[in-house]
Amino acid sequence: MRFVANVLNRTHLTDMLPSKEDEVDGVLASIAYGSSSTNEKDDFIGHCVANRYRLDIWMRYDHTVPVAIPLLRRLLKHHKDNIFCKLIPDVLHSKVIWWKGYGAYLGSANLTDRAWFTNIEAGLFLTEADLQRDGMHNELENYFDQLRDIDKAFPLSEELIIEMEAIEAARKGTYDLGKNLRKTPKWEGLVFIEKNKAINRSKENFRKEWQSTLTDLRKIGEALSSHRPQWISEETPINWQVDQFLHAYYYNRVGEGNAKPFEDYYNKNFPDPQAALKEAISWWKSTKTAPSHEDETFEENAPTLRRLLSKDNILKLTESDVADVCSKTHATREHIIKMDLATLGRADLKTLSRTERIPLYAVWLIKQKNAKGESVLDLLNYVLYGGKDEDLWLRLFTAARDPQYTIPHYGLNSMAEVVGWARPEIAPPRNGRTSKALRALGYDVKIY
Repeated sequence: MRFVANVLNRTHLTDMLPSKEDEVDGVLASIAYGSSSTNEKDDFIGHCVANRYRLDIWMRYDHTVPVAIPLLRRLLKHHKDNIFCKLIPDVLHSKVIWWKGYGAYLGSANLTDRAWFTNIEAGLFLTEADLQRDGMHNELENYFDQLRDIDKAFPLSEELIIEMEAIEAARKGTYDLGKNLRKTPKWEGLVFIEKNKAINRSKENFRKEWQSTLTDLRKIGEALSSHRPQWISEETPINWQVDQFLHAYYYNRVGEGNAKPFEDYYNKNFPDPQAALKEAISWWKSTKTAPSHEDETFEENAPTLRRLLSKDNILKLTESDVADVCSKTHATREHIIKMDLATLGRADLKTLSRTERIPLYAVWLIKQKNAKGESVLDLLNYVLYGGKDEDLWLRLFTAARDPQYTIPHYGLNSMAEVVGWARPEIAPPRNGRTSKALRALGYDVKIY
């Protein structure tokens, strides 16, 4: 966690921007006011464009033109670069930026040069480890989900910019002038939403997305059943094959090297995901050997996870077993490398490899308890075996979002992935990489 106060502590928001080596799963922002930039190449928007991050940003609309017209035009110009802006009338005043998978800023800074460099501002930057430890990632997820649900919000358009230009010309610097020209009625804001209603809405959104994506994954499995490469055994569960097909496609067919511009691929393939899928499956079937160690997953990792997480064994796992589960779960491995070493009991060190972190994490994780007093083994047993198969989505939502159930640093992607390894008869593994691969193929899925 870092305090951002510009000149007062010589820490600026630009210092928080992710490097090219940091993995970012997209950017969500809610920033009320904005103006044109003196350095468009390196500012917040330029940084998103240069790194091919998808940016979804909500900004303010009212008759005072709170977002400068040059900035509105710039945002609209970059729509083709996965920059998507919506306007909320009158009541938006937040300043939040979430680089998913990297960290978040919550503070006072608007999207202006003065706010980012010379104003006296105050805010906090929380790393992804901070967010996961305190459950703040769930709060942010819910916050942006609710922004998406606001029916008064509307997308930026050329017509809106023309309207703003007319208002600005009429105002001539006076607050009330131009108010009569605005076409969107003044909004008094959201009425109080009971917490239970908000939770129920989030739950229903999750159910719809989970079941829709599960249908897509099952359809892919049907297509793969007749396009199995020769190096895969006939006995390999089809849902394991779905996951590893998407794994191979993502790491071998999306971008080059470490650059994975999956949103660019989404824009290209969205009009016809089936054509993109057909081409990818044809490539998959033609492979003579595993493109990126998928055979190791089929022959060693997945069977081990299935055995360790069986109904008869799951509550008996030792620290060594938990370390084995974590080392063979992609989502967990990706999360461990982002955790601060103090949490893992090694505040005396500055760096540790992923391999060195895993046993420390396993020792730490197995000692954690949720608000119900249950361990991670109890939580996994509940998710995997605690009810009807068709209610899996509900158990996942509860385990990942309900404060009574959640365990820090063990989230939705890890649990949804191990479900597929332990019980491939009900669902494929699903993690962030699964969702990115699906988006690259043109499927409109959410990345958790």
